Amino acid sequence: MSTALDAAKNAYNSALATLNKTESAYEQANTDYLNMLDQSTDGDDTGKYVSINQAGNKKVGQYTAKTTIPYIGAQYILPYNDGYLGTESGSDGLCFVRFDGSLKPLDYMTVKNGGHGGSFGLDGSGNIWSDTLASNGGYQISKFSYQAGKTIDAHNLTALATFPDLIRVNYDQSSNMLGYTRGTKYYVCDPGDIDNPKYSIDLTAIGYDVGSQTWQSQSLSLPYLWWHTGSYSTADPATLGCVNVETNTLQFVKTYDTSTFNMSYPLSEPETVFASGSVIYVGFNNHDSSTAVTYLFTLPVVNASKDLQKYLDTLNAAKSALAKAKSAFNSAKSDYQKYQSTGKSVVKDTREYKNATKDVKSQEKLVASTKKKIAIVTKQYAKATGTKKQALKNQLDVLNKVLKEQSGALTKLKKRAKTAKNKLASVKKKQLTAQKNAERKMLKQEISANITTELAQFGGNKDVVIQPVNPGSKDSYVIIFADEEDITPTATVNSYPVIKGQPLNTITSYGTTQITITGHIQGKPNSLESIKKRWTKLQRWCENMIEVEYSGSVSNTHCLVETATQTHDKDYNNVIPVTVTLDYVNWADSNIKKKKKKTSSGKKNKTAGAGHKKSSKKYITVKAGDTYWKVAQKYNVSVSQLEKWNGWPATKIPVGKKMRYK
Repeated sequence: MSTALDAAKNAYNSALATLNKTESAYEQANTDYLNMLDQSTDGDDTGKYVSINQAGNKKVGQYTAKTTIPYIGAQYILPYNDGYLGTESGSDGLCFVRFDGSLKPLDYMTVKNGGHGGSFGLDGSGNIWSDTLASNGGYQISKFSYQAGKTIDAHNLTALATFPDLIRVNYDQSSNMLGYTRGTKYYVCDPGDIDNPKYSIDLTAIGYDVGSQTWQSQSLSLPYLWWHTGSYSTADPATLGCVNVETNTLQFVKTYDTSTFNMSYPLSEPETVFASGSVIYVGFNNHDSSTAVTYLFTLPVVNASKDLQKYLDTLNAAKSALAKAKSAFNSAKSDYQKYQSTGKSVVKDTREYKNATKDVKSQEKLVASTKKKIAIVTKQYAKATGTKKQALKNQLDVLNKVLKEQSGALTKLKKRAKTAKNKLASVKKKQLTAQKNAERKMLKQEISANITTELAQFGGNKDVVIQPVNPGSKDSYVIIFADEEDITPTATVNSYPVIKGQPLNTITSYGTTQITITGHIQGKPNSLESIKKRWTKLQRWCENMIEVEYSGSVSNTHCLVETATQTHDKDYNNVIPVTVTLDYVNWADSNIKKKKKKTSSGKKNKTAGAGHKKSSKKYITVKAGDTYWKVAQKYNVSVSQLEKWNGWPATKIPVGKKMRYK
């Protein structure tokens, strides 16, 4: 234990030193940026453009979403009076929720047939401008006031404009202009003349990819249109963009480094984007598999030269590095404290167990002594007569009473000793588990450092790293400097004749994805023996079916080495040409089930006929704006289970289709 504790202490000190170094780098980057900002020439717009400073993010507030309507996760939030107004999907329609200044829900109103709620606007009189469902099945732009605790029906509202397809509405108070998306276009118009847009812009022309990006929300602040895209997926990351709609000039498109925002969970869906003066509000729904948290931040809006952007990018990178250093430090600190506290708990619980065992033995001696006295008096009582017999009987009664009390006390002491023993065993188990986890964690960190050093020495553009999922030593890895990486999904097709009309999926099956790497294992000059050891590791992993991690042009943490061959076309002194084939694998749980014990009641159980078997599956019809997350919260089922049942990507759930939720 002392060795592992020393290692944890060293890791803590190393992480602390790195944290101090990155803090200094961040402070310097911040100073350089501020100095450059002060040097910007006021009044000269030549070469200037709009940007944002991610490093300057400030949290407005957060709240933990609930499973009950209306507090399940905000779609869009705007400043409203002294607090905020946001939208949420409710069971009876679209909810408009009023928050205080720290994002605490105060009250709400419900708009039946209220539409998506992905964005809305507020005019100078406080009226809400929003898309709602039209009575003819399309969409309309509606205007109404916020009414706490009330329910209104959008079908009873005056349609300011109607559309056959989905729209999202904004309102810019500073210019008194209305904006809305329709398809892949954005239109800007006078609120009194919606049918004749003043400006329009094709979103696909400024980089929006309909096939791979999820459009979430937008905000109009003439001459600029701001937008959010992204989903709960690393393939569609949270991204912020801005374009000048008057000149059709793209200002920027930036993917967030959400680690700098210090949110609770790694998955974040971008929602709110709202420009207001010198800041822009950005909101995220952040969650794991069971808990969701809505966050709202402000980011400084920067109007500066492109030279200043370089300093801003350096500052953002420094803040990202600082966030990662803090995370590593907190992890190392936590491990170190666990070792210290666990060691103290073991000492304390060992002492308690020894004392409890000692008390049990002492009490057992008392019980044995009393039983011995009872045996002696019982013999005397059997031989005695008259008054002596009565005296001995009284003595026996007293002794039996004492024995009963002593036995009761012994039972309690044994129970206490058993509890102390179990507690000690549990603490020791935790200590052993923590030690193994920490040792494995430190081993992986050491392996990562060795890989980084080796790549820096020999690295190329196509480096492939293969290492066991459960490494045995700091050298448990092989780097292949790849010339080619061939990634091939496979399928098995039956080559025998089949009956005409037989379903295709009965004769074909999807196979594993294979990766073939052609390249070489490299080392220092005249280091062939050490390189051969790497090659031997690959062969051993192949022969023993060791689960490995693969990192190259793509990555996968579950692979097996199917084949590993080397080329002997000439003599080499510091490389071995190799070809390695890996298979992606997914370890399945055993499908062997324990047989249930049959209980016989003397009567045979009736078996329902196949034609009378009732299905337990249940479905809903997908509406615009429905997501796996909303359905999961409403019907108490996990997002992953919904994805498994229905098979649609989270970003491409088809409206009008049946979604299984049970």
